[in-house]
Amino acid sequence: MIVPTYNEKGNLQELVTRVFDACQKARIEAELVIVDDNSPDGTGAYAEELGKTRRIKVVHRAGKLGLSSAVLEGFKAASGSTLVVMDADLSHPPEKIPEMVSKIESGEAEMVVGSRYVKGGSVENWPFTRKMISKSATLLARWLTKVKDPMSGFFALKKSVIDGAELNPVGYKIGLEILVKGKYSRVAEVPIHFANRKAGTSKLGGTEVLKYIDHVTMLYEHKRFWLAKYLKFAFIGGIGTIINLAIFWTSVEFFHVHYLWAVALAFVVADTNNFIWNRLWTFKSRRSLAPQYIQFLIVSVDGLMLNEILMKSIVEDVMPSLGIGEDKASVYLVVAQVISIFLVSLFNFAVNSLWTFRAETKRDS
Repeated sequence: MIVPTYNEKGNLQELVTRVFDACQKARIEAELVIVDDNSPDGTGAYAEELGKTRRIKVVHRAGKLGLSSAVLEGFKAASGSTLVVMDADLSHPPEKIPEMVSKIESGEAEMVVGSRYVKGGSVENWPFTRKMISKSATLLARWLTKVKDPMSGFFALKKSVIDGAELNPVGYKIGLEILVKGKYSRVAEVPIHFANRKAGTSKLGGTEVLKYIDHVTMLYEHKRFWLAKYLKFAFIGGIGTIINLAIFWTSVEFFHVHYLWAVALAFVVADTNNFIWNRLWTFKSRRSLAPQYIQFLIVSVDGLMLNEILMKSIVEDVMPSLGIGEDKASVYLVVAQVISIFLVSLFNFAVNSLWTFRAETKRDS
């Protein structure tokens, strides 16, 4: 069992007790590998103390090098042919280890995921924002695997699943990496109750979220190149949409700008933002800025014209046919703009991929 740690001293005693109690009851010969990233709270030293009476191997690392790379180090240090990965914060129930291991030893599966999202699985009192982050992250990985909880950090596998696999420890979701690149034919999910941590603080922050998005796009590149690019393009487009709608709403609602002029203003500001980030992140372009920006502007103008045509059609044809007048409420105009933005984004991605950033697309392919 591999457990990466950073400032988890307060959870370690209970974790060790529950892990070995669960394995002893199931008559499983267990080894616990704790990989500590030089925790300031003394987690590594405390793990060594616990190892005097238990079969515990402690790997000490020089600094906070990341969860995924810690798991990979744990794999190298582990003696067994069946590996289990879990968090140290007691959010994963150690009592589920025997069930997960038995599915592997019986040949039912080569990899088993402790799942919050299959029947019988649950989470403990998550706030709305955390639920949305988890569901959004799961949705991003939807086309990479059929597993319902690919974000789970609690999983078991045969060591042969990762033999020879080129695993890239980016971010904190090494389980998803293995699901995409591992050598297996059958995977199973076991329902778990995901509990809130009992001590310490969560390591999930904005930086980890961005690393996850980058990680997912790399995995899509491994399987389907165009979809990886579109995910980045869509993410940047989502930010651009927020900018677009904010400017559009403010212009129409507070400054009483005609909706077509508001469309143009919002489009120019948001689209410039999109170009900068798509050049730097989505396509990682090396071409000179000026000619590429001119190409992008040409595409943007075409997109703007398409946006104007779509808005005019929706506002002057579709909305009246539904009994929605222009004078009723500007919120209907925003809905119309959302529809237009989505359709125009598909156009922009296709043309920019095939023309503006064509060199980068061909090189990466």
